[in-house]
Amino acid sequence: MAHIGYIEFNSGDIEESRSFYRKVFDWETEAWGGDDYYVHTDPDAMDVGFSPTEDGKPITVATIYVDDLPGYLGKVILAGGEIVVPAFTVPGAGHGAYITDPTGMVVGLFEQDAEASAD
Repeated sequence: MAHIGYIEFNSGDIEESRSFYRKVFDWETEAWGGDDYYVHTDPDAMDVGFSPTEDGKPITVATIYVDDLPGYLGKVILAGGEIVVPAFTVPGAGHGAYITDPTGMVVGLFEQDAEASAD
């Protein structure tokens, strides 16, 4: 069953955002996969990612976990949405893409695959 499994906060000032969530919620973040991506993991709740935005405008993106990324991307197109970031691989985690619904709302899709590789 498709479900929201991850939330990503994209910020115009990543350090300010990380500081805010640490002060308010005691969320500690760790660098993950690069110099500008941080993750707060919580075994009792949904994980959260923090990333800077290219245009400086903040946006929060819910990521829906799916069991067949290519199949869901096809459904997106048929339902009037768009694929705005084509399928990509996160080694050791899975495969993702970003879409918009017909209103322009950005949503992530992610198919978990612990054996995913960049090859």
